[in-house]
Amino acid sequence: VEDLNLVGLSRSMLGKHCLDAGFGQFFHILEQTCFHRGVYFQKVDSRKTSQICPNCGVETGKKELSERTHICSNCGYTTDRDVAAAQVVLNRGLAAVGHTVKMLAEGKFIGIPAKQESPHL
Repeated sequence: VEDLNLVGLSRSMLGKHCLDAGFGQFFHILEQTCFHRGVYFQKVDSRKTSQICPNCGVETGKKELSERTHICSNCGYTTDRDVAAAQVVLNRGLAAVGHTVKMLAEGKFIGIPAKQESPHL
């Protein structure tokens, strides 16, 4: 999941709605559920998730809220804006657990494994 600034969100124009949604409690319940089921839970950096192409890693720039489609001018990848942001979060999560993820826009390879991983992962 994204490591959201919940205090900052609660002070925004939609603050009451964010507090009513109970994001903090949801993340806590999700973390406990993952722990009990043996699933890895990690909060990842939430910056620029909607501005990076999940396919090639190039920064596509800031989008207006009304722009609902992600279209990469570099590789041509097209999908829903929210789906693209979720895929960037997934890539960052995979990098956090040691899978190799190429993130060109951030100028680095993240999570290069030291040994060969099991094909069952």
